[in-house]
Amino acid sequence: MLRKLLVGLSFSLTLFNSFSQSISTSALNASFSKDEELAGWNWLHQTEGWPDKAKRKEIKDGNLLLEPGTSGWFADKNAPFLYKDIRGDFDVRARIRATGVTTDITTTKWSLGGLMVRVPKRTDKTQWKEKEENWMFITTGVAEESGKQVIETKYTLNSRSNLKLRDAKAEWITLRVVRVGNAFIMLYKYDEDKTWTVHDRFYLVDWPPLLQVGLNCYTNSMAVPNNILWGDPFKFNNEEFDHLGKLDFRLTVDFVQFNKPAVNYDAGNQWLNHVYTNRLVDYSVSNTEILQLLGE
Repeated sequence: MLRKLLVGLSFSLTLFNSFSQSISTSALNASFSKDEELAGWNWLHQTEGWPDKAKRKEIKDGNLLLEPGTSGWFADKNAPFLYKDIRGDFDVRARIRATGVTTDITTTKWSLGGLMVRVPKRTDKTQWKEKEENWMFITTGVAEESGKQVIETKYTLNSRSNLKLRDAKAEWITLRVVRVGNAFIMLYKYDEDKTWTVHDRFYLVDWPPLLQVGLNCYTNSMAVPNNILWGDPFKFNNEEFDHLGKLDFRLTVDFVQFNKPAVNYDAGNQWLNHVYTNRLVDYSVSNTEILQLLGE
């Protein structure tokens, strides 16, 4: 028993100490001005062996255009995800616009895209098992109500998803996710806004130092038959269903920018700092105070 406790403590100390390995931001940022900028990114379907469900991925006029096929990010299902492996604390922002292919608002329900943070899986498609998905995201687009733009935040733990939908504007928006130790803060800002809006906060003590961070998008999942949509996630992920329903979603990405957070708790006893001093997700800390700590 004592040995197990010591091993667990050693793991915890290693986990917290690793946060001090800050990211080098210069090589991570992307303005999508040339095709070569995609070379340093990873696609989930390539990493894990799934079919490529991004029907369009093109850099055009200084933007990255992503148009997903039938797909969805919930429970054990997956969809297009373009990411980089990030170790330790980060402050990532992406200026995006979520539209239909030819209209300002998509005509297909559950068509959204934005920023995603995911725990890497230890297996690929050949060893796939249920209940191994762990991730969070902040996206924008249309969800359950046709013609209504929303912001969706979702947190999935062992493939159990919980989501929040809030009204949004069908405009350019900059989404932002900040990790400081165990604290994850999601924010957004429209082009005309003078400051950020704090949208969600999460405290996740068991997430590893290395995470997949990047862009996701998904559409048309409700066109898939219910016995597959709700009963056969492997078939949902591994087969094409684009002949059903209507594909009508485009995620236009102006840039993705990685920064080091303005605040950190890496000095001295990191383990204690991250479970005691780091109070970014405490209810007693107001959103105004959060913005002062995280900065612009």
